[in-house]
Amino acid sequence: MGKIKVGVQLFSLRDYLKKPEDVPGVFQKVKSMGAEVVQISHMCDIDSVELGKISKDNELPICITHSSVERIKNDLPRLAEEHLNFNCKNMGIGMMPGEYRGSNDGIKKFIELLNIVSENLKPYGMTIAYHNHNFEFKKLGEKTIYDVMIEETQKEVQFIPDTFWIKVGGYDPNDYIKKLSGRINTLHLKDYSKIFGVPVFRAIGLGTLDFKDIMGEAEAANVENAVIELDLSPNPYKSIRKSLTYMKSIY
Repeated sequence: MGKIKVGVQLFSLRDYLKKPEDVPGVFQKVKSMGAEVVQISHMCDIDSVELGKISKDNELPICITHSSVERIKNDLPRLAEEHLNFNCKNMGIGMMPGEYRGSNDGIKKFIELLNIVSENLKPYGMTIAYHNHNFEFKKLGEKTIYDVMIEETQKEVQFIPDTFWIKVGGYDPNDYIKKLSGRINTLHLKDYSKIFGVPVFRAIGLGTLDFKDIMGEAEAANVENAVIELDLSPNPYKSIRKSLTYMKSIY
């Protein structure tokens, strides 16, 4: 593969990660499929030192997480130490909590939270990153919520652009990858199509997005990792395998 490490967002395999004893097998399986990195999200509670050992044993680095906003607000030092135990310096937020989404004031408070957390993570050599869905592409005055977040967070605040959700929001993923150049540790790769006018998740290569073009733009924007994610799939392992195989064929 190219200079961007391509891997798997383990949220896609959450049904297979319900107990700590499940974790080694999942790491082994995605490694055997060709994953170079993983993101952890929505999996069982597991000791952070043990998780670090599993990651090291399988030569499969954890590039970023989705972590609990409650813990980020109330238990940040311990959460940061846990990340360092599994050698991950990038802490992610998977979605803006509902309490912030209902008003302009709430969104501004969330932006303030990102800036504060970014400052508080600096002594650990860590960053905070935000993963979008499609509601961020609604307007806040003249600009989208996402644009306001990009403009009003310090440059150290990272983003995890999601190709599918940007497309659902009515925008071109490449435009936002370009806009966020230097602020993307991890990109979410998720294909898109419509059935009866409704957007649906697709394995990479089975939808309408041009991932060769997207990866070229990602390289230009200094993206380090790109993880395949299927929010929903009737056969998650099959979808991940197809996606990784397709990515190997184009990148």
